[in-house]
Amino acid sequence: MNNEKKVLIIAHRGASSIAPENTLRAFKKAIELKADCIEFDVHKSKDGEIVIMHDANTFRTTGHFGSVKEMTLEELRQLDCGDGEKIPTLRELVRLAKGEISLNCEVKVRGIAEEIIKIIKEEDSLETTIISSFKHDVLLNIKKLEPRIKLASLEPNKTGWIRSWISRKKLIRVAIKNKFYAINPFFKLVNKNFMAKAHNNNLKIFPWTVNSDSAIKKLINLGVNGIITNDVEKVRKLLNQII
Repeated sequence: MNNEKKVLIIAHRGASSIAPENTLRAFKKAIELKADCIEFDVHKSKDGEIVIMHDANTFRTTGHFGSVKEMTLEELRQLDCGDGEKIPTLRELVRLAKGEISLNCEVKVRGIAEEIIKIIKEEDSLETTIISSFKHDVLLNIKKLEPRIKLASLEPNKTGWIRSWISRKKLIRVAIKNKFYAINPFFKLVNKNFMAKAHNNNLKIFPWTVNSDSAIKKLINLGVNGIITNDVEKVRKLLNQII
């Protein structure tokens, strides 16, 4: 099977079903399990470090109520993400991943594009990184800063969109217009017509976040390019059964 036909296994926040999300342990586990890509989220600390954390507040993952942007890296490092794991930086992950696994970096906030691109370029990881965001203006700004990097529009769970083919066609048209590499849609947005229109326009489709057997099987059969999942082992098992 060539790479064009391969369904990529994308570890959501690392191998987050077996290790604390968005930590170096979760990322190392994803590499050990031979996932194809790590999906993760970035924010900026008070002292300008790009750190890996899904939420703007640290409470859910560390038990400490604090705003990432109002804490220094040193203060963030004092927190426990579970199993003694600390909040990592983008540079730490990029160095860990180099030569091992590709990256899908979700940008959660505005105003940090230049720092992200700087790190990725300094670490020579441009070709193995996709930048994704729900904020299309962020992606377009990144495109201006570095036209070579792959961009993916994240599309949310909106009931109207799931029911409406017009809405789904619109988000595909936007991705085409902006020359994005991929769309990372909420998995229920994906159906046969969606896949056909996307692939006819050379767009990759990487749905999120897919953990149930039935949804994984359906998406594999629809021909998605990759699956963003918390359970790397389950997706691999089902891929081996179907393909």
